[in-house]
Amino acid sequence: MKTLRLLPLLLLSFLLPSCEKDDRTNDIDISLLEKTWIQSYEESYDTYRPSDYKDFPPSRYRQVFIFKGNNICSYRVLAPNDAHYYAEGRWEFNKNDNILQIISSESKVLYRYKIVELSEDILRVERE
Repeated sequence: MKTLRLLPLLLLSFLLPSCEKDDRTNDIDISLLEKTWIQSYEESYDTYRPSDYKDFPPSRYRQVFIFKGNNICSYRVLAPNDAHYYAEGRWEFNKNDNILQIISSESKVLYRYKIVELSEDILRVERE
């Protein structure tokens, strides 16, 4: 009978850790983003490497983002005629949930990613 009274406390102890805030969401140093990032789809479609990364095999197309100061960015666009060109836009980062948005010059959100990992040599995101 005594064990039955303790059962709710035991269940609550398992649930509480899952309700805690994940402190990793504030670990992103967004200043590391300001460079040119090239998609490394051989690793995964959501992995990017800096433009000076030497291990890219030949590819017909890789997505490229150029993040500059003042939240300005350029991004590679693949046109219907298979031509590649760069368009200008801006980027926004919400540090509370690590959401990165790339926005066109017409104020349309083109990409929305959650940054999972950001260091000098890798940018990993999850599509939102």
